[in-house]
Amino acid sequence: MKQENATSIRMTKIFLLVVSLWGYNGSAWVYTGNQMVYQEKFEDIEVCQEMGRKFMKFDMNRYFTFKVQCIEDVRKNI
Repeated sequence: MKQENATSIRMTKIFLLVVSLWGYNGSAWVYTGNQMVYQEKFEDIEVCQEMGRKFMKFDMNRYFTFKVQCIEDVRKNI
């Protein structure tokens, strides 16, 4: 929260639910460059995380996995 001229200005954070694909290269997990973004935006990170927990994950290939994350939207004006 930022205060300016005795007026309180609230900066609202916006969160996006992102599902990204990761690959194991033999020594570390690396982002493959592929992702899906849920088109609904969230003002409450807890609500975003609750939605993310609704995914059921099946890892059938030990070299690839999906990561479900709530990240802050840096493009708030778009």
